[in-house]
Amino acid sequence: MGRISNIIAVVVIVAAVPLFIHARTKLIEKPRPMVETIASYPQSDFAKVMFLGYNAMAADFIFIKAAYYFGSHYVTDRNYPLLGRMIEVAARLHPNLSIALLFGESAISSMGTREAVEEANRLLDVGHELYPDDWNFVFRKGLNYFMYLNDMEKAYPFLYRGARMPGAHTNVYWLVTKAAAKGGGYRLAHEYTLSQLKENKDKNMQDLLELRVRFFEDLIALTEAAERYKTDTGKDPDREMTELVKKRYVPVIPKEPYGGRYYYDEEKGQVVTSSQNILRPTNENLTDKKKDKEAPQKPIQPL
Repeated sequence: MGRISNIIAVVVIVAAVPLFIHARTKLIEKPRPMVETIASYPQSDFAKVMFLGYNAMAADFIFIKAAYYFGSHYVTDRNYPLLGRMIEVAARLHPNLSIALLFGESAISSMGTREAVEEANRLLDVGHELYPDDWNFVFRKGLNYFMYLNDMEKAYPFLYRGARMPGAHTNVYWLVTKAAAKGGGYRLAHEYTLSQLKENKDKNMQDLLELRVRFFEDLIALTEAAERYKTDTGKDPDREMTELVKKRYVPVIPKEPYGGRYYYDEEKGQVVTSSQNILRPTNENLTDKKKDKEAPQKPIQPL
């Protein structure tokens, strides 16, 4: 039944596309005021009583109305203040309508404001409540914090938890590494990677995780050295961080394990990586790691 409901929902969205086009034409040709109030959409508990047991039919109707509401606002102000309530009512009336929650979350988060992201994440919380085993609702909450608000402190725990849930694609977990590397959540990433390393018994995965631990240790140590340099001198270090080595804030700039290089980003005020291939290390990087094991090296330490 769940699969059939999702197929019906997809068909409804596709069928609504002509309505979007028609609405756009009419609104552009002859704009007219629309009366919209939150009172038009009752709380889900009341709605279950109000619709006299025809919950699935009512949910489909509200979802169609939500799709039209989205389309009409998409071609005008691109603001959707009632969409969250409409989608939540539809999803709670008909819990197999998971696609409605993902549709609503995507539409609302696209506004990009903090309020919109919080509302989108509230819908994802509803999704997690109704579908506790679906990793999408947890992971996408973190993705919203990262993509729209650049808040890695809030994003990383949700990204990490979602990526580890059953059903999540393997590459999603490595995507978390990329997000942390680009967003600066180095300490959180280091902490979670260490916990994952302790729990994992697979030898190949342990090798990959140990490489990630070293990667984040480098970023933490170099960023801290750059901060001390800036405090002492009143200026940012150069991009290649040659001054950090010359002034003995660090002994050396280490080799980046994913094939890129570390450099100081003056705008972010931290050390970042140039690598675009942080999802998985290359075979060459893993070979270097094995050599490091034969001749163990400690993480770089400030001098």
